[in-house]
Amino acid sequence: MSKVKYINERLNKIKMMMNNFIEEDLNVFQKTRILADLGLSIFVYGSGINDYFQYQFYKRKHIDRKNFVVHRKRMRIVNTFNNKEDRKILDSKNFFNKKYNEYVQREWLDVSNSTFEEFNNFTIHNKKFIVKPIDGSHGKGIRIVNIDEAWDLHSLYEELIKEKPIIEELIVQNEEIAEFNPTSVNTLRVVSLVCPDGEVRIMTANFRVGNGERFADNFHHNGIAALLNVDTGIVVTSGIDMNFNRYLIHPESKKQILGFRVPYWNEVIKTVKKAARVTPTVGYIGWDVAIGKNGEIIILEGNAAADPDISQMPDQIGKWPLYEQYVLEKQK
Repeated sequence: MSKVKYINERLNKIKMMMNNFIEEDLNVFQKTRILADLGLSIFVYGSGINDYFQYQFYKRKHIDRKNFVVHRKRMRIVNTFNNKEDRKILDSKNFFNKKYNEYVQREWLDVSNSTFEEFNNFTIHNKKFIVKPIDGSHGKGIRIVNIDEAWDLHSLYEELIKEKPIIEELIVQNEEIAEFNPTSVNTLRVVSLVCPDGEVRIMTANFRVGNGERFADNFHHNGIAALLNVDTGIVVTSGIDMNFNRYLIHPESKKQILGFRVPYWNEVIKTVKKAARVTPTVGYIGWDVAIGKNGEIIILEGNAAADPDISQMPDQIGKWPLYEQYVLEKQK
């Protein structure tokens, strides 16, 4: 990519973020001031463009800005607690499902390393299944396949072999959680840290729900996220989406978000803390967790470089103070 193209893309992104996050119309002087302040924030705090606007740095003082986990601080956490090579276990969905199979709680298949017979047997039990790129993120490339008698399974198998995805049994989720948005699997993001004293601590947790017809609740694709109290599993903020729209109740189902108590919360915490010890060299993980129809705690994936945006946007409170002590202890 040429420098000119890169600069134009950055400027277009800044323009888009200004339009999405700043309500009032800005004059040339105000826009110039924000551009200068953004440059200063990147240099001084290590923030990214998203960080600057999502955490409203344009109206914050230094004492507030320094408390946010922006890009530089996030990478400091990741590089302090997570071995670079071992992170690959979590970055690849097939490696992850193999190592964390006890917590996956659903039938799955790595198509590129499976025979047609194995694929056929999978489809006998799963006429409807989800296809996931092995190295995808933010829900990109995920789709649902619904097989009927008209499908040519051999052709489908050959098509999937080229894609090299994993395929998984669809999750039937807890009814109380499904009520928020029945078309998506509504999940929890629970961030764990294996601290220098050997204890696994839950740093933050979020409740995430879809908004509309999408089958995923991903925050970066129209989803809604709210902050949870890690001790009680109760939603303590309004929901928020990537465009800063806030929701006390879900816009489609009209089910109240603020104050909702996540069922089986103690079991969620126990499961996450246990899973956090499977790969000791990867201590910082953001877990995506679903709750099954009968209360099963289902881990969808673990993120070894989890973005803290959904833990800081809902309440606009920086979470660096939660990590700083443990980072400093680990770096001694």
